[in-house]
Order: sequence, then C-alpha cells, then structure tokens
Amino acid sequence: MNMEYKLLDSKKGFILTREPEIIDKNLYITFTGAPENATVIFESKIKGDTLYRELQDGMCCVPARFLCPILEDVIKVTVVVLDGKSNEKWQCEEIKTGKNISNNTIIVKPNDMNIPLQIVEVLLEQQKIKDDMKQLTDNFSELNQKLDKLLEGYDIT
Repeated sequence: MNMEYKLLDSKKGFILTREPEIIDKNLYITFTGAPENATVIFESKIKGDTLYRELQDGMCCVPARFLCPILEDVIKVTVVVLDGKSNEKWQCEEIKTGKNISNNTIIVKPNDMNIPLQIVEVLLEQQKIKDDMKQLTDNFSELNQKLDKLLEGYDIT
C-alpha cells in the first residue's frame, strides 16, 4: 500500500489517499512537499511507542508490527527537520489502524474523528485572511490618498 501526504505552508500535512487499505507487511508513505533531510516521527497513542523514519526521495516505510500491535490504534504523524539549525515541523493528519484478526492483516485509514476540529481551524484561518485583506485594502487606500495629495499641483508628465 502507498499512502500519500501533502505538506502545506501552514505547517500541516494532510492525507491525500482517503480510501482504507489493507496491509500485511509494510506501509509505504510519500510526503509531497517535504525537505530532503526530513524525518518522520510516528507515535502510537495507545501503546506509546515512537518510530523515527528518515525520508528517502520523499518516502518512508513503516512496518505493520508498529502500526497495530493490538486491535486498534491511532498513530500521530509529525514531519521534522533534525539538522540542529532548522525548526521546521509539520503536524500531520493522524492514521487510524485496526487489526483484522481473521487473516492477520491491518486496515489503515485517515483518522477522520477530528474533521469537525479541522473545519473550525479552516474557518478561523479564513476569517484571519479576510481580516488581513481588509487591513491591506485600508492601508492601500490610505497610501493612495496620501500619494494623490502629494501629486496635487505637480506636473509629472
């Protein structure tokens, strides 16, 4: 299976592949927009384990045994640059996992439980953008008026 994340300028990452998948050995994840020297930190919320994976060509592999050692888990995903100079960090959408006991496979999908929170965050960000645009428009208008006053009486042709 191949899961794909998109890292945004807002320092958040979202899963583009939304369909649940079944894996038995490894989960391959691509991070579009990640710097070359990035590391992905996977944290199991239930078990409390942490797994670090360096990205190679924007991709890493997570073993199935980490994803779901029990029946269900939620995996927190963070992309960071661990070079000692940069503080770049992307909080990514979580992965929800579940064990299929009948054939010993794991179902992997986006953790959609926090979508209402994401909608609220998007609406707040949208309002901030509107407020910033209004401020820019007001500043531009004020600057334009000042320029008009300065140019009055001058023949600039």
